[in-house]
Amino acid sequence: MPYKSEDLVNTRRWRLFAGAVLLRLACGAAAAMPGDDQAYTGTLDSPPVPLTKAGGVYVQPYLYLGAPTGVFNAEGDEHPVENAETSASSLTIVKYGLTHWLSIYTTPEVSYGWGPAGTTSGPRLNDLPVILQGYVLDRQGRTWHTSVTLDLGMDFPTGAYDRLSRGQNGTGSGAYAFRYGLIDQTAFKFQGLPPFRTRLWALNGQPLATAPLHGLSVYGTHAGFSGHVAPEAFGSAGGAIELALDRHVVLGLDVIRDWSSGSRVSGRCAGQNSGTTFNTAAGNDWFFVPAVEYNFSSTLGLVGGVGVTGHGHDATQQIVGTAALAMTF
Repeated sequence: MPYKSEDLVNTRRWRLFAGAVLLRLACGAAAAMPGDDQAYTGTLDSPPVPLTKAGGVYVQPYLYLGAPTGVFNAEGDEHPVENAETSASSLTIVKYGLTHWLSIYTTPEVSYGWGPAGTTSGPRLNDLPVILQGYVLDRQGRTWHTSVTLDLGMDFPTGAYDRLSRGQNGTGSGAYAFRYGLIDQTAFKFQGLPPFRTRLWALNGQPLATAPLHGLSVYGTHAGFSGHVAPEAFGSAGGAIELALDRHVVLGLDVIRDWSSGSRVSGRCAGQNSGTTFNTAAGNDWFFVPAVEYNFSSTLGLVGGVGVTGHGHDATQQIVGTAALAMTF
């Protein structure tokens, strides 16, 4: 079979840096709001916001363990997954404060998968995003503090995506992608009520060019194929809330909708005179991530939780356990 048009060879849809999830890169720095001694690590899957200190450094290592539990077809019907692959991933957010309102960060990630169909040939590097973000609004009242952040950046195609020795080795897209979006964060402190904080975001990615495609790839092609792929836009929108139980313990919840417009593959297989063109499926899903934070201080915190896919179309249903340590210097 020269290609598989109904899905990708690599069916593993991680919540981080795979399609739309490239846009949701974990939580922001633990930091107290002005006039409030409450610290937050940030929820597990909400996007970060800039540091408020020039020269400040934020480091947050993540560990993920996840597995598919089913698949959703184009109509949203759920079906069992065949040859489910368990995946482990390690990601680290590294952020630097250029000024008190402008930061730059990157999130190198390696992953490893195993299952009945085989394993990866070792830890695999994913695509690498580099993001510049700055506050475009920062206002404070007696009981609230709100900010709006603008994200601009680029995904660099450092992950393997074609010429794969096995399908499990695919972790990248092969294309540079421009990233942009807005993040709203508001912290509240009303008399007689526990402090709480919300985030709302809309983030998008636009691949900038086609990528060459040869052999076995994440886009469903097989050995002997030669051509190009044109990845389409992807994105993420969602909301998060953090509710403080005391100065140290915070409950968090993310509700996220990811979407991807698929891609268009064109080329030919060895021994064939005519070319072939097909589209990989567009898809979307809803993902829910409850979590618990423990903040030792405003600069050090732990957060952990389990995310589940609620519903989707042409998407993988999965469970992902996550733990992270947030450190600000």
